[in-house]
Amino acid sequence: MNDSPKFSVVMPSYLGYYVGAASMREMKIRRAIESVLNQTFGDLELIVIADGCEKTVEIVSGYDDDRIKGFLIPKQKLWSGIPRNVGIAKSRGEWIMYLDVDDVYIDSYLEDLNNALGDKDWYWMHELSYNKQTGQFDTHICDITRFARCGTSNIIHRKIAALWPEKGKYDHDWQFISALKRASKRYDFLDVTGYGVMHVPDLLDE
Repeated sequence: MNDSPKFSVVMPSYLGYYVGAASMREMKIRRAIESVLNQTFGDLELIVIADGCEKTVEIVSGYDDDRIKGFLIPKQKLWSGIPRNVGIAKSRGEWIMYLDVDDVYIDSYLEDLNNALGDKDWYWMHELSYNKQTGQFDTHICDITRFARCGTSNIIHRKIAALWPEKGKYDHDWQFISALKRASKRYDFLDVTGYGVMHVPDLLDE
């Protein structure tokens, strides 16, 4: 694996029960992992932070691919940003991005990003939302100026002075994007979509 890959994908993982969790997450984390490893653009690392979750460690160890690395940390409180902050600290890539265990990247996402990225410190994008009726993805519009209209799926950044809130709530995504804004005004929108949202509590669980 390249010592300094283009992309570092950070994936926190706790596969135990909590209110609002997706179903069948042991299957879905495999789907998420494979959606990264099967990208058409391969200059990447996938950093899985097992949030006190031995099952995550077992699943990650089953992949024979040196681009994926797992790290076990003590269990954190729900919505804590510590797992993602550990992922940032462990990352070696030029760009850091995120993927939840119950979501996916479409196959060409990193290739499309690689072709579009410029010299800013961070970017935001729209996302894709799975449509159960059509079996396809629809574009879901992000707005980083409005609470609850942007999240983990909408950002990619360099290593800058922004961290996830250690004592986070469900709005931890909004807090982190606010931290990115404070850290750097050098940001822009990218017309690239490829993060596929497969789970929204009480609305979508595919």
